[in-house]
Amino acid sequence: MSPREYFCAIMRYDSVDRLPVLALEPFEQTAIARWHSEGLPDGVHPVEFLGMSTLVQVPLAFGPIPAFEQKIISEDAHYVVQLSNMGATIRRRKDNPTMFYGHIDHPVKTGDDWQKYKQRFQSSSPGRLPRDWQTNVAPRLNASVDPVGICFFPFFFRLGFYAMGMERFLTAFYDDPELMHDIFSHYSRFVIELIRPVLGTVRLDFAMFGEDLAGKNGPLISPEIYEEFWYPYQDPIVDLLRDHDVPVICQWSAGQFDSLLPGMMDHGFNCTWPLEAMADMDAPTLRRRFGRKLLVGGNIPKEAVIAGPEAIDREIDRLMPLIREGGFLPALDDMASPDMPFSHYRHMIERLQSITLP
Repeated sequence: MSPREYFCAIMRYDSVDRLPVLALEPFEQTAIARWHSEGLPDGVHPVEFLGMSTLVQVPLAFGPIPAFEQKIISEDAHYVVQLSNMGATIRRRKDNPTMFYGHIDHPVKTGDDWQKYKQRFQSSSPGRLPRDWQTNVAPRLNASVDPVGICFFPFFFRLGFYAMGMERFLTAFYDDPELMHDIFSHYSRFVIELIRPVLGTVRLDFAMFGEDLAGKNGPLISPEIYEEFWYPYQDPIVDLLRDHDVPVICQWSAGQFDSLLPGMMDHGFNCTWPLEAMADMDAPTLRRRFGRKLLVGGNIPKEAVIAGPEAIDREIDRLMPLIREGGFLPALDDMASPDMPFSHYRHMIERLQSITLP
């Protein structure tokens, strides 16, 4: 069986003899840079070196077109302040350029700003799909040995954060609900128009909504706000995915958002990852609460991988009953970070690869 076939079988609770071992979160560039001095060959990605599977994403451009020019505004010995492709003014550390260290300004402050900004989110803009979509990309995706899906990124929460800034975005649900309904309505139509040609051409194994809408202690929005603003515009997207038999519809978010899960499941979600352990997202607990209706992934704590093989083994042993039952993909619950030795990460991957199932 291919990793794609294993992925689909596990998500159907079918019996398999091994796991498709993959990363549900990206790797920090500084982690890979460290690992090149600890046994990872230069120019080789850890997924390739360790023989891992991967989640293949349909190359759809969900960001603004035209994108904002990513120009540098100022810099000093340690930081660079620049404009992001989303139009936000952000601060980055020079020694860790993939991470944000402060959002300073944002392009949408008023309703008029939004009317201009929304013009960059049109499904008909050239570049949304690769030019060789029909002749090359779609056939390659259908022939993929790894699971194939769509990642909606940014989705509503991330879009609002990037466009408005966290404080303005969160308060606008109360201060300017009409604006928020217009933002969500427009982006929903944009997404639906963008994915229709994909759904008719490529067999999808998953769809994940890239939100990151929670912190360690809880969601950043209430169930009531989620119900009023998300469902009217998210439901048509989920329904379209269901109409095209996409089997795994996943909420991709770090943090603790347990209070939102029942409503999400009532509205068509059947999966969530990466289940951040430090935020008390626990896969066995979720399985006891929701049964087989909720597929899960991740939940191997980053902290255990930093600690070393004994801690890693304890966590995998803790998750073994769920691994045997199915509907669960064990993986790191966060980005691989530079405080994580390569030997520890490699131990986790090789331990997962060594698991044999009845």
